[in-house]
Amino acid sequence: MRLARSFVLVLLSFVFVFGHALPVLAGACFCNIEGAGATQNGNPVDAAACQTSCDGVEKSVGYLYALDVTQYPSSLLQCFSKKELCDSAGGKFDSKQPAECPPGWHYCYPVDTEKYTLQISIPSQSGGEVTQVSNYGEYVGAIYKYLLGFAVTTAIVFVMVGGIRYVVGASTGEIGKAKDMIVKAVSGLVLLLFAYVILYTVNPELIRLQVPKLPMIRQVLLLEGGEDCKSLKDKGYTVDDANAVKGNYAKFLCGTVAAVTKDPAGSVIPEGKTCVYNACAAPDPTCGEAPSDNHANALCVSAGNDYRCVQCGQITPGNSCNIAPSAGLCSSLDPADSFVNTGAANPPYDRLNLGGFTHSPSMVSTATGVTAATAAALVGGGAITAIYGAAVSADAITGTCAYMSLNCNEVTACESYDGMKAYNSIVTNGQELDDLNYSSLGTPSIVEICSQDPCQIGKKTGKTCTFVEGKVKSDCVSK
Repeated sequence: MRLARSFVLVLLSFVFVFGHALPVLAGACFCNIEGAGATQNGNPVDAAACQTSCDGVEKSVGYLYALDVTQYPSSLLQCFSKKELCDSAGGKFDSKQPAECPPGWHYCYPVDTEKYTLQISIPSQSGGEVTQVSNYGEYVGAIYKYLLGFAVTTAIVFVMVGGIRYVVGASTGEIGKAKDMIVKAVSGLVLLLFAYVILYTVNPELIRLQVPKLPMIRQVLLLEGGEDCKSLKDKGYTVDDANAVKGNYAKFLCGTVAAVTKDPAGSVIPEGKTCVYNACAAPDPTCGEAPSDNHANALCVSAGNDYRCVQCGQITPGNSCNIAPSAGLCSSLDPADSFVNTGAANPPYDRLNLGGFTHSPSMVSTATGVTAATAAALVGGGAITAIYGAAVSADAITGTCAYMSLNCNEVTACESYDGMKAYNSIVTNGQELDDLNYSSLGTPSIVEICSQDPCQIGKKTGKTCTFVEGKVKSDCVSK
């Protein structure tokens, strides 16, 4: 306890004696100047000093004290650096220089292109009707013009009625009332005609009838690392290709990491924001043998901090690239189907490429030696070890990716589906679908393929493909 107290006293003494010499982190000071924008004005030690220095600058209306680049004026999302960015966002680039934006940066205002249809049209002075408006200001303006014309007409009518009463007033004794009506009608008419001048004198903004517009906001992509460098460059980001770090393959292929330095507006992005190139030329042979009937292109997959080019069939339990199989990963490695046959009597594609995730023991070992029914029961019940052994059992429970490429030109009947094969780097010669007849084990399975009938055999033959368990010749039959 005494030792701890002594240490604290020594530390406090050190701070008291040498604390005045500790460096103070200085930030950047920006003065918000009318017509000139946010202009940097030295590096004062704190915000109070920044405010004092900006108070002495002509036409300064404020200040900004930034401790790092993320707080600079260029980080204000309402400021656009280029007209092209505003145009692409569907706005109108304002010509006025905002005081808080960097010099040359301006606001981007939305354009009133959408029209709103009125449920009750407003008669127009031109003889037509106003049926659509862009905003509330235009709506109020149309009503004002209509009411102004209506009021003028009413005032004229009252003057005419007053004149008639004045003519006949000599006999009725109501000349005074007639004069009063005429004076009030003319006074109201004068007020209506001079309403514009009166409102403009009180406040010019009262006659604008314009809805205040708020500037648009720049779209920002939050970079956490792992984004595709090519797609970011297509969006206008600046990527430091010169210092890119190569991964397992050639530069600018899967795993090449590069720093993202600027956003599309030209603003500097703080250090530490990176992207990854994810192009693949071929599957990586070190991750397992690619199945011979695998028509998929290799895709870039993250394995922790590593990136590998792989195909669906290479993702098996314990693969050398240490990429764990999962339902999401296996389905994402499913490539696009090949669309060739487009006639009404033909399937929408002639080759269906299907990647899936399965727990079937026959896809993790070539020597299982039991029926699919037994496998399904054992995997579900957890007693699989006694039949397959610990290694096969563990792999079956973990699951594996499996792949099939279904050539519809080879499928002539519903029964043909049974002979189609699934592959991965373990079962390179393929496993026929009639042995994968429990959908509870995962995908692919004959149950799924038969019921979906992707080659539209039922449509061609006028029958329905139906899965029937226990058939000797085929599990997928025509009915």
